[in-house]
Amino acid sequence: MTGKLRPSPLTSENLSRFFFESLALSGRKAVAGAEWTLRVNPSSGNLHPTECYLLAGGGEELDLSPGVYHYQPKDHSLELLAGIREESWQSLHLPPGTILLILTTIYWRESWKYGARAFRYCMLDLGHALAAAGEAACCLGWTLSLQEELGTDDLARILWNEPDKMTDGPTGKERPDVMLALFSDGRVHRIDKCLISGIETEPLSLRPNILSPSIVPWQEIDMASEAAKKPQISDAYSRSAARAEEVLRIELKGKSASIKEAATDVSGDISREYCHILRRRRSAQAMDGRATMPLDSFHAILKATMPERAKPGLPWRPQVNPVLFVHRVEEMDRGLYILLRDERAKEDLRGAMDPDFFWERPSRTPPGLELYQLAQGDARLAAKESSCRQDIASDGCFAVAMISRFEDPIEEYGPWFYSRLYWECGMIGQALYLSSEATGYRGCGIGCFFDGMVHRMLGLFDLGYQDLYHFTVGRALTDPRLIDQLAGNS
Repeated sequence: MTGKLRPSPLTSENLSRFFFESLALSGRKAVAGAEWTLRVNPSSGNLHPTECYLLAGGGEELDLSPGVYHYQPKDHSLELLAGIREESWQSLHLPPGTILLILTTIYWRESWKYGARAFRYCMLDLGHALAAAGEAACCLGWTLSLQEELGTDDLARILWNEPDKMTDGPTGKERPDVMLALFSDGRVHRIDKCLISGIETEPLSLRPNILSPSIVPWQEIDMASEAAKKPQISDAYSRSAARAEEVLRIELKGKSASIKEAATDVSGDISREYCHILRRRRSAQAMDGRATMPLDSFHAILKATMPERAKPGLPWRPQVNPVLFVHRVEEMDRGLYILLRDERAKEDLRGAMDPDFFWERPSRTPPGLELYQLAQGDARLAAKESSCRQDIASDGCFAVAMISRFEDPIEEYGPWFYSRLYWECGMIGQALYLSSEATGYRGCGIGCFFDGMVHRMLGLFDLGYQDLYHFTVGRALTDPRLIDQLAGNS
């Protein structure tokens, strides 16, 4: 049974369930006497640079005093960091049953291992966290919405009463990334950014945990983070969206679809069975290089990555169109394919890529999937070599290189949009994770790859498009390190 789930009331129990199915601990692994935990949301190297803060004003069924809280996955608990005066919270005029979330990043958690690449990995992780939170909200009948009008300084002031918390020290550097509004009535409401940015908090006298005895600075990360710092902008995407709507209206003239029709269902169809897989998601460590995938399962996985399925929905035009290395999908030729998440990009991509590509639509492709074959042949070596020579990219049933528009959107919106390109890739990755689990397969994000090799393979030779993330899907081999799944109580 699928459909829009009836909204659950905003209670302490349901809020606990939301966190339990999005950002909580979900399992344990052990090897050679060492043991560590896994989380619902994936992260590069299981290092988890993403933190989540909650702004809530209490209520009859929500046993929280008005304040700013930090979600602690280890104890599945909320830590009160600052109070919010009741009159200040009420002045926001939020719809009943609304809470606010802020996601932040601590780069040092990944830079100690990955160096300058950590900025990219952290932004991909944030995209995964966004999608994990969106799926968990949807399973409660709730809606999660990005509040993109607020700037980085606005978020830092709300959290810490400081314009920008990017300080050196044993706690590392923490940068606010985005605010989300969670609506428990299942709808999307417009929130006044001026009221939100003026919220008054009263921080408690608390000291943060020591992250590391010492912090090694990475100038490249500091520069990228500063360049991607977002200013406060009113209706950042409105002009772009208006132009995109007009273009699409012209393209769809004579057809029954329209951009407004596609955007009306903010929650999408979802089954209760699907909601049970959120905590079962695991990253495959190795793939069975002989397993095949039914064509229907392949199509179902691809459909899950389409922008209309995104939770939360993104307010910008889709920028990422995955290139697929198809190895073992039944009734499909081996070879190189592309999935257009934005069909308006077809002609531009076709002009930018190798002119010898086929651009032929496979005969059994269902409506709603703009899937095209580019080249025929065994793409396993290409997938492996371009993914830092990792076998998992060639042993899966198919692999993915996420190709994003690059120069134009950054020029249109500003340098701060650079992070959003990775968020979109991370959200696509989370959709691949969950849809793979739902069809009996498993996925794995691949953060190490040779983008230049992929660009040459596709015939891309400038900054119009960039390869930003790799992924693989297939039949996973059993990971002997997995001890158990942490069920617990939500």
